[in-house]
Amino acid sequence: MMEPVDFSPSWQRLAALPEERTIWDFDAYYERVHSLVPNVPKAVLKQWIHGLQDEYVTRRNYAWLDYDHLHFGLEQWPTQDLLNLYVVEEYRDCIETRARCQGYDEFCCTKRDLTHWKVHGTWQTPPVVLDVTSLGTLPPEKELVAPYQLVEGHNRLGYLHAMNGMEQQGKAELAVKHEVWVLRCLESTQ
Repeated sequence: MMEPVDFSPSWQRLAALPEERTIWDFDAYYERVHSLVPNVPKAVLKQWIHGLQDEYVTRRNYAWLDYDHLHFGLEQWPTQDLLNLYVVEEYRDCIETRARCQGYDEFCCTKRDLTHWKVHGTWQTPPVVLDVTSLGTLPPEKELVAPYQLVEGHNRLGYLHAMNGMEQQGKAELAVKHEVWVLRCLESTQ
């Protein structure tokens, strides 16, 4: 039995209308919601909230947050900090599968993304990370583990693990730092 999910008013404002639910309708969705929750960057809406807002893990762990009091900042993080991110149980297999890649020919991504990995040693699209410690007291039914956890970008994190291994074998060169969108609470979300 699925546990009930509490939706914050700000999460409800981010809900896509039925005609906006496909990836092709992101522009219409963005035009409608960007002024309703202006602190959520377009890149975050596109890769995470628009496409995955109906996904159970996203709803269970993140729909209760008050997005009016959250801040998304684009930061540069060292590889080791990213390799130590907490990952919800449901997505660990995804990361482990990607992490087993021994060469670029095993990466399952677009040619553009693959070229970016090869040339820059990092992902093209910064994933989303949650600063769990900034949330204060956590609801016990949520899978939230401090200090930081990956919200979106599981394939990318898996490839970062793979690149780390490839670099140790002299098969790749990994960037020293990687861009991430970090989500922090500025005020209590309780």
